[in-house]
Amino acid sequence: MLKKIKNYDYVHTTDFDFKALCKLLSQENYDLAVEKIKALAKEIQVKNLALDKSSYTRNVIIHNNDCWLGLLHWDKGATTRIHGHPEQAFLYVVEGELRCKNFDKNPLTELKSKGLSGGEYLYSKGVKGKLDNCIHQINAKQKSISLHYYSDNPIKGEVFDI
Repeated sequence: MLKKIKNYDYVHTTDFDFKALCKLLSQENYDLAVEKIKALAKEIQVKNLALDKSSYTRNVIIHNNDCWLGLLHWDKGATTRIHGHPEQAFLYVVEGELRCKNFDKNPLTELKSKGLSGGEYLYSKGVKGKLDNCIHQINAKQKSISLHYYSDNPIKGEVFDI
C-alpha cells in the first residue's frame, strides 16, 4: 500500500512576493528567480512546515490555473513514485540533499542520476499539455526542504509503477 502524500497550506511570516517569483519562473528567468529564492530561504521557518515521518509533505504556497508553487519537507529516506510533470518544472534545494533519477518512458529505464544539495537547482521544459515530461524519482538522502514550481498541478502528472 502506497502512503498518501499530504498537502498543507504554507503560512509565510514576511511579505515575500511569491507571485513575482512564479512570474520569473514561468518566463524561464532562472538566474533572477534563484537570487529571489536565496533571499526567501533565509526567511523560511522549519517549524511552519508540516512533516510526515518517513515521508514528505507538500506545503502549498500557490495553486491556481497558472501554476503550482510549494515547499516540500522531506524526512530522510523519503522517496517519490516515478512520475512525470507538466510542461515546466523547477526544483530548488533550500537545505539538505536530494537525489533525482531520470527515466525514459518506453520502456521505463533509468537514464541518469544526479545529487542536489542546498542552493542547487534543476529545471525542465517539456511539451505543453502533456503530463509525462521529465519522468523522474526523487529520494531524500537526509532531512531536506525543497521549493517546487510547476506550470500546472503536479499531482496530475503521470505515475509509473515498476
